[in-house]
Order: sequence, then structure tokens, then C-alpha cells
Amino acid sequence: MKNLLSLLVSVLLITTAYAQSPGLIIRPFPVPGITALNPDGNAYSSSGTTGFTSDDISQSEVPFTIVPAAITEPTGDLQTGPTGGFTDIVTRVDGSGFYLYKDATNIYFRLRLGNVISGSKSYSILVDTDGKMGSSGSSADPNYVAPSGSSNGNPGFEYEVSFQTNNQVAVYAIDGVGIPPAPTSYSLSTNSQISVSLSTDGSNPDYFYDWYVPLTAIGSPTILRMVATTLTSPSSALTGKRSDVYGVNDANYASTAEAWMTVINAQPIISLSPFGPAGPTCTAAPALNSPITAGNSIAVTGTWTRMDASKPSTATIKLYKNNNPTPVGTTTVTTGNTWSITVASVATGDLFYAKAVATGESECLQSNNVISAGCSTPLATPVLTCASTKGISGTITSGTTVTVYYLPTTSASPTSNPVSTVTNLTYPTATSFAFMSNGCSGSPVLSAGTYMVVASNGSCTSAPRFECITSGSSSILGLSANTLSLTTPIYPYQTSISGTGSALNDILRLYVNGQYKTSITASGASFTFTGLSLNSNDQLQVYSQKGSSCMTVSPTFTVSCYATPPVITLNATGNLVAGATTVSGSSSYPGASVQLYKGTAPSGTTVGSPVTVNSFGSWSVTTPALIDAETYYCMQTTGGCTSVASSQATVLGPTTCPSISFPTASSDNSSSVTVNMSAFTGTLRLYEDGALIATSTALTGATTYTFTGLANTLYYNGVLTVTAKTATAAESVSCATQTVACTPALTPVITPTTATINAGQTVTFSVSNVTANAWYALMDYSGNSFATSQYMTTTAGFTLTTKTINTASTYNLKLTADKLTGCPASFATASITVNPVSLPVSFLSVNVQPNGNGALLTWTVANEMDVLRYEVERSNDCRNFTVKGQVAFKQAIGTTNTYSFTDNAVNGQNVCYRIKQIDLNGNVHYSRIVNLSGQSYSSTVVGPNPASHFITITKSSSVTEKINVSLVDMNGRLVYQRNVLLLPGMNSFDINNLEVFGKGQYVVQLLGSRTREYVKVVVE
Repeated sequence: MKNLLSLLVSVLLITTAYAQSPGLIIRPFPVPGITALNPDGNAYSSSGTTGFTSDDISQSEVPFTIVPAAITEPTGDLQTGPTGGFTDIVTRVDGSGFYLYKDATNIYFRLRLGNVISGSKSYSILVDTDGKMGSSGSSADPNYVAPSGSSNGNPGFEYEVSFQTNNQVAVYAIDGVGIPPAPTSYSLSTNSQISVSLSTDGSNPDYFYDWYVPLTAIGSPTILRMVATTLTSPSSALTGKRSDVYGVNDANYASTAEAWMTVINAQPIISLSPFGPAGPTCTAAPALNSPITAGNSIAVTGTWTRMDASKPSTATIKLYKNNNPTPVGTTTVTTGNTWSITVASVATGDLFYAKAVATGESECLQSNNVISAGCSTPLATPVLTCASTKGISGTITSGTTVTVYYLPTTSASPTSNPVSTVTNLTYPTATSFAFMSNGCSGSPVLSAGTYMVVASNGSCTSAPRFECITSGSSSILGLSANTLSLTTPIYPYQTSISGTGSALNDILRLYVNGQYKTSITASGASFTFTGLSLNSNDQLQVYSQKGSSCMTVSPTFTVSCYATPPVITLNATGNLVAGATTVSGSSSYPGASVQLYKGTAPSGTTVGSPVTVNSFGSWSVTTPALIDAETYYCMQTTGGCTSVASSQATVLGPTTCPSISFPTASSDNSSSVTVNMSAFTGTLRLYEDGALIATSTALTGATTYTFTGLANTLYYNGVLTVTAKTATAAESVSCATQTVACTPALTPVITPTTATINAGQTVTFSVSNVTANAWYALMDYSGNSFATSQYMTTTAGFTLTTKTINTASTYNLKLTADKLTGCPASFATASITVNPVSLPVSFLSVNVQPNGNGALLTWTVANEMDVLRYEVERSNDCRNFTVKGQVAFKQAIGTTNTYSFTDNAVNGQNVCYRIKQIDLNGNVHYSRIVNLSGQSYSSTVVGPNPASHFITITKSSSVTEKINVSLVDMNGRLVYQRNVLLLPGMNSFDINNLEVFGKGQYVVQLLGSRTREYVKVVVE
């Protein structure tokens, strides 16, 4: 039944008052009833039908939490789309524009956008679920994908959740890919909604875009990090042209991936189990210097630079050892400077990393890892002089000792089986050793197999010396080479390495820089080592052992440094254009050095000198005029690391534009654009604000072509550009342009255009010249709502009543008519003057007494303000009064004033009188009724008086009348009001909870078409 009622309410919006506009759901429309985003099924995203009144987050029906901006989120920092428009993420006063919520089964997203449009756009959340991101550092993602071609790259996201208006809510599984696969799709009618927010960035209403998906759709993660990105086309953020990335100034980022990385690196991990709000943004990670040597009182040093000039300039550095959660030391540092922490004891192999935390930020980003090398100068490997089944002898550095190991035939550590002891290992001299009593003489005492000899000085261990012993011969054989091969290049961000050349059950041991790391048993010809932490220039070797045979050793493989290659900016068809004299592009490394080459990598020739990437991630090289068919590539160097070559760029001569013209398109009803031209053979492309929206079929001698499928694509003020391309030439720059127009709603006609009311009252406007399927809202010029928003499904006129206005002022308002297509709203203006509520004078006494054949009236008043005059009214039945005379206001001497009036024609003792006070603004107030007999008459009784918690008002009436009952304090402030319907006879009603208004004097006002009474009450 509730769903049916909700549907009826939606259909009858033209006659139903919704309360204030903020919180009103505008899409889908009609509101479909109860959904996960609208649990109570009404027409509001707020937690009730009063809408958002003070805070659109705490008053939200779905309890979203704030996702802090990485740095700041400016308005108008767009790559494409209109400033303050439908893809511009805007913020409220706390700087927030992105919100998150999670319940037992679903995850919910909310963006605050500057406008709404009928077109098809994309609002995307890129999700990181494993805490790994980027191509380097301690948390590098092994599935990193660099930007290339049509892809913005994927620095480490596992999922993308995209709200694609007019299409779907889509979930893409994108781990390790730059081009997304087909998505899992969800219905817009159940999984999305758009509503009016409370904020008014740009002095016009902002909008909430909400959507949700099941947690299972993104792998049911327990933690995540996210980046919000808007696009001017309904596509994946990995391949679409970005409009706005939340939390950074997009103007500072030529590379979309770099903008994403900045946001992720500033965002602390968000827990989903249990769900909690995101913490403050992360402090930039420090850098840790290497090497770190073993010993006592070792100074560990590094540097720290804040993320942005808006961030705190000082941070606390915390140094951690061997993953112990308690730091071994702390210090403070100012941005751009070096820090140092002294560690009491460092052993060989200790793992160090550092974190930073500034005031108001979170400690979450980790520096690079550094493993203690044990000594600053590598210890020399033992030199063998003989090795056989009789023993092993050799030379060592003075002051060192050796340990001899017999390698097991299992995947156990090579140090798991030491065979040397204090009794079988001797040192004939300070620089020699003998394992077994006579070294290589005497009878055989050792088993055949592989032996490992390692030297140590107590804190430093040498690289191992392996020897294969098969007989009593003392010849030094070493290890034979094997043909194992690792897949190269190997980069620091990899946590695993793979290779080939093994056989089933081979024991494979990985050594890094001469130190054992791990071993595996091969399952076939291919093998993989996992769980690794690598650094640039690490030296890798794989040792192989088959059963009891001697171990063999692979060639040495070097871990390459990694820098994402730069990107050359191409036109939409992937070319450089002949005749151009610059080649430009983007880089993920501001400050990097980019070298342009002509030819094919890696044998091209340099073009000009290296250029430096600017702070926005852009670079440009001046070149001789590019020639058709030339090819170019570039490489960049950053931090001593040179990237691989970029993708190849080929030069093509530009197509000569045919003569092209096309009519102005409209965002309201244009689903196609027809182009007229001189005869042309080739392909035409249509762009809107630089984003490709349509491509023609292959044309032959065509003089006209219609781009179709543009429904919900064009938006107001977007610039359409047509380009041309032939089979043998590059795409032209621009052949013709037009700006998209629109048809706004009719300008409404509003009556009255001016109104004057008292505080606590409303104004009802009549509206005509109505446009069907448009929203009508009354607001001031700051975007603050003053009345119900109404959606009109017909052109019939309607009325619009303001909210109660309690503050005296002049309000300049506009009634907007908005089709919510992105076209500017039309509007009519109105002005409301609100006067303060004037308090009546206090009639301290009203008396009448015979005066000869007449009557003498005297009255004493207090609190006279803005009084014009007094009128004396007389009645023969004490009900129907007529004016008998008037007394002018006189200035009081002191706090009270006394007036008198003589009525010289009195008929009988039952004549009644009352005094009518008239103010300068026309307001009137009445005294109590008195007659010549001395009785006091009143049709209204208020009691108890004084009162504590409530008063009861008893009122007699001779007719049916609707009155307004209000309570006004002595400052003229309206504190309570309600409407009451009086029926003929006695009427009784209460005003409760007086204690909430505070102690003091108040005036009860009863105002209607026939009633105007004032009674003073005291609340104590």
C-alpha cells in the first residue's frame, strides 16, 4: 500500500506540496518507491520529508561519511565540460564532495555535482582493494599498467564502479588491465538516484549523484581506497576523457594516472569490516637513505617533502625495524630537509622503513625499505685452495671466521645443515682455514655433494662460495652453469619472478646480491618465486639441484630500475601531423628529463636537447617541421633511472578540409548532426569540447553526412568540432565548429511581483505561462530555497506558497523554470517585504463612568511604539461596534500614558465600549470591553495566567472563521503559531510546552478576517 501511495504522490506532484527543495529526488522520476538508496520510499534523500534544513550529510537518509579531498577540490578545474556543471565535483563549506557508506550487503557512493543534465555522462569510482599502487616503492602493484595509446593506464585498481546516466550502473573488473572488459550491469531505476543538495556552489543548487552495488561485485573487500573521476561520455575512466578528478586541481595534471596516484597516496585505508569513516589525509612518505650498516649507535638518515604547499610544513618521522609496530626512534623535520635517527643496535639483515605524520593528518604512507647490509664494505668471499672428500682448505680475510654447510637435497634453507664445528675447523694462520684435520690430505671423510663456505666477522657475512665435491681429487671445480632463464626485464615493483629451464622436482634456490632468499621445488619446465621485495640493480642468481647431484648456477640477472615512459600527444587517429614544429606530451614525473628521438627505438637519433617536465606533468620539444612518414619516440630519465621507449609516433600530412557547414544543434532535441560539405572521400569525426563523440562511415565523394546516435550526448554550450581524414593523410585539426544551443523553459509569469507581510506569514504566488515537464523553484539569488519545488507535467497554471518567513527584511527572489537538461533556467522575479511584528500597547486600565447624559472613558497604556491614534468604539449589544470618535497619539512623559474621551449621547446603562489602537503601519489592536455598569466583557479568556507549561484559550464566536493563533515575545519575535478553525459558539484550544520559550512576558495574538485580539500572558 505504501508503494502505491508513493506512486500516487509522484504522479500528482503538480498539486502536492513537497516542503523545501533540498533533499528532493529528481531522478528517477516518478520516484520508484522503496530502494536501498531511498529506504522509506518517499520523494526525499533526506531523513524525512522536511528535506535538508541545516546539514545535508547528517540529515541524509543513507548515512554517508565524508571521503576527504587529497589536497583541495576547486570548482572549474575541468579537462572537459562546463565550469560548475554536470561533471564538476563541487564542495560544501568543509571542502567535501565525495561520500561513502557500506551496510551488510552493499556499498554506496555519493558525489556532489554543480548541475544536472539529461545527457549521458559517467561518474566513476576506481577502487583499490589490495593496498598496492604504482610502479615503485614498498607498496608497488605488480599488476601496474602504464598509460599508452587510448588508455589512461591503470596504476593498481582492481575494480571500477561507474554511474553512467541514461545507461547503467556498471562494475568493471580491471585488475592488471588498461582496457576494461565488459562490465556487470545494474539498473539505474533501483541502483541510482539524483537529488537536490543543500549547498549552492555558484549561487545555484548543487546535486547529489548516488549509486550503489553489492559488495560481492567488487570482491567483498575488507579494506579499500578510492578515486572519483567524472567523464563527459558514458564510458570507463580507464579509456574515457576525464573531466574532473576529486581532491586535486586537474589543471596541475597532464597525466590522468598521475592525478589518480596523488589522490590514492593521500588517502588512508578505509575499513569496511567494520565500516568506519575515512581518516584525515595521509602525510607524504619520507625517503630512507641507504646503505644502513650493522653496528651500534648507527645514524639512519632520510629526507621528507610535503605533498603540497597547502599541507603542514613540519612532520614527525617515525623509524621502524623488522616490522615491529613500535618505532625505534622519532624526530621532526621541515619540508625539503634531511632527518636523522640514531638506532642503538643494527644487525645484518635488519629491515628498516620510515613513516611521517603531520598535525591533522594520518600516518599511513611508508618509505622505501632498506635492509642492513651488515657492513659498509662487502666482506670478501673465501678463496678455496683445495676441496675433496678429504676436506676443504682456503684463505680468508684476517679477522674473519668461516662456516661450512652441506646443502640438503630438499628445499630447506642452505644454512639448515652446518657441518663445520670448533673441532673439525682449524685456522693454521690468521688468513687461512682447514675444514677437517688435514684439509685435503688423508682419508676421505666427506660425502659427495655441494658444499657452501661463508665468511663472517661477527656482523658481516660474505657471499657464499659453493663447491661440488665428487671424489678425493683436490681440484677446484666450482659449480657448473645451468640454462635457467628468468623473464626479463625484472622491475622493483614485482613481488614475483618467473623463469624456464627447470625439470620436475628440481630444487631451485634464489640468491639476491649473494644472499639466500628462498627456495622452491620445481613442478615442471616453468617456475615462479613469490613474496619478493626487490630493488633496482639487485643481482639475482638461481641455483638448481637435481637429487643428490651437484648444484648448478644460472647467469646473473639484474633488476632494472623502472620509470613509466613518457607519452607523446597524438591526434584522435594516433598520429603526429606533418608541418607541426613541436612534439608535446605528458609525464608522471615533474622535473624528469625527456629526450625526443627520430626513428625506430632503440636506434633513433636525438632531436634537440633534453627538456624538463614542468610541474603540471607536461613537456614540449621544438622540432624542424615534421615530415610525412617520419617516426618519433621519446625516453625520460628521473632519479637516475631511464625509462624504456615510449610508443612509436608516426607523422602524417594533414587532410585538407572540405568546405563544411552544419546548423546549430540543440541539447534539447538533437539526436543527430547533419554536415554539408564539398565532395569528400574519407572519414569525418565529431568532437564536443575535445572529446570524440561520433565517427562517420567511410565516405566516397559525399556532399552530406549525418552523425546519428547523439541522443543524450550533446550539452548546452558544448563546442562541436568536425574534422576530416583521408586514407593517406592525418586527421585535420578543425574544419568547422558550432556551439550547442538549447531551448529554455518559458519565462514564467508570477503574480504578485511584490508583496508586504508581517514576520511569521507566507505569500502565495500564482504562476502562469508554464512549461510542461519542468521543475519550478523559488529561491533567492544565493540559491536558498524559499518554497516547495514543483514538477509540472502539464502547462496548467499553479500556485506556490512560500515557507513561513520569520525575519524582517526585503527578499529579492526568483522563480526558476528548469527542464534539468543543462539549459539555463528561465526565471521571473518577485520581491517580498517582511515587516517586524509590532507589539500592541499594554492597556493597563480601561474605565468608563457616567458623565451627565454621557459617558467618560479613560484608559492608561504602556509600551507605546509607532502608534498613530486611538478610536473609541461603542456598541448597544456588546458585539457590534461603531466608531464614536478618535484621540490622537501624544508623547508620553515617563513609561505610561493616559487618555480620555467623552461620549455625550448615551442611551441606557448597557452601552459597551472598547478602545481601538491604530499603528503607523495600519496594524490595529483592541482593549478589553467595558460598559457603564462597570462590567468587563471579553469573548476570549486565556488561563492560567501566569502559566508554567501551558495555557488554554477559550474563545466565543458567532460565525465560522479561520484564525491564526500566535505567541510573540516582548522583542516582537514570533515564537509560536498555528491555525485554528472557530465554530459558532464556544471554542477551546491549548498552547503547550511554554517552558521551551523561556520565562517572561508574551502576547497571544488571535488574527482573522473578523477577529483581532491580543492578550498578555506571563510565563514563569
